[in-house]
Amino acid sequence: MNEEITNQVAKLAKILREQGRTVSVAESCTGGWLAKELTDLSGSSEWFVGGVISYSNEAKQNVLNVDAELLDGFGAVSQPVAEAMAENVQRIFTSSIAVSITGIAGPSGGTTAKPVGLVWFGLKTEAKGVESSCMTFQGNRNNVRFQAVNFALGLMIQALET
Repeated sequence: MNEEITNQVAKLAKILREQGRTVSVAESCTGGWLAKELTDLSGSSEWFVGGVISYSNEAKQNVLNVDAELLDGFGAVSQPVAEAMAENVQRIFTSSIAVSITGIAGPSGGTTAKPVGLVWFGLKTEAKGVESSCMTFQGNRNNVRFQAVNFALGLMIQALET
């Protein structure tokens, strides 16, 4: 594990334990990397309840119940899809907080409107409902995915600290 991510996971775990909360994840472009980092920490079963890797649109529809009209109308890498992924994974696992990640890690798949490195995040909390964020990360496929995992951890920490 990278030290920066290791520290973020430890901080998130501490907050979740202190608050008696749980987390779930819905991942696309990160392919389970976030869930792997969370479960690398011993004792994570106290606060990590599960995740879904919904790489294809079919998985987003059939497992996460993302409406086909959202996928057709906005594409998998979009605000409405990221929000639906977070809302639905939170409901599936009945977690206190949920995060979703959907993006274009590259090196192919980008367009002018949605370039390589574009990643949408959904965040579902009990207090605030669903929110979303969009980032465009630089670098190769691994760099984009690493930055997405790190950003998602930061989103959850920030939400739980406020």
